[in-house]
Amino acid sequence: MSIIGFMDHFMMRSTLLGMLILAGLMPAGCAMLPESAEAPSAAVDSPEARAVLVRLQETNEKLKNFKGIGRLTIRRDGKVQMDDRVAWIGSEPLRLSVVLFASGFPAVRMASDGEWLYYQDGQAPGLPIKKIRSSDPDFDQLLSIPIQSSDIIALLRGRIPIREHRRARLQPVASGNGYVLLLDRIWGVHQKIFLDEGKTEVRQIEVYDVSGNMVFQANFLEMQRIDGYRVPSRLVISNHQTKALVQLVVEKYWADIPITPSMFVLESPG
Repeated sequence: MSIIGFMDHFMMRSTLLGMLILAGLMPAGCAMLPESAEAPSAAVDSPEARAVLVRLQETNEKLKNFKGIGRLTIRRDGKVQMDDRVAWIGSEPLRLSVVLFASGFPAVRMASDGEWLYYQDGQAPGLPIKKIRSSDPDFDQLLSIPIQSSDIIALLRGRIPIREHRRARLQPVASGNGYVLLLDRIWGVHQKIFLDEGKTEVRQIEVYDVSGNMVFQANFLEMQRIDGYRVPSRLVISNHQTKALVQLVVEKYWADIPITPSMFVLESPG
């Protein structure tokens, strides 16, 4: 071992030893928290917040399989990057197949069967299909927004993707009318769900990462009634960091369709 390597090894061992000694001097059960931090209070949902959350989770609960066609528009920094026809088939909870068309021909195909993500880019016959193991892949490569397959499926079903949380709180919005349902982690908010004055209609949702940065924002701009289900007619998803905005205009929607596993798998040619 070189002298430099020996010194690095010695310094690492000394640091670890110091940390162990410090831990041993701390009273039992004492957490290493910043001086200004406080232990979180017990997780208690307000009864009203819990009632709203249950109602959201029951929305379109029986809608499992669906398909549709529409127009997908993607903007970055206000400039249109894509404006094409799109078709999709979805099945709760993790199966989704999407085809983008250019000049009437399939240009991009993506599918997820709950175990693998399949991807094919291009119109030429015989192009290879990429296959990545992922149970709930994100569609960042297609949409420029890190939104997961399960989120897209929920939104297309007219449902709200509910993030894991420790506590649910309901409070009036800071300005204007309506309420916001806050789903908290131990520290910080994981998700915000904005509701109308009657607390029955969702206007907007926001999802945040552990650093407090917004992962994506979704707005149901227009809704429609299909076979007794209330599903989106115009949906917008955005990300402030990437300055991306995705709009889906639904032209046709079919609910409770029959499906087969092969619909969510892309086979290599030959």
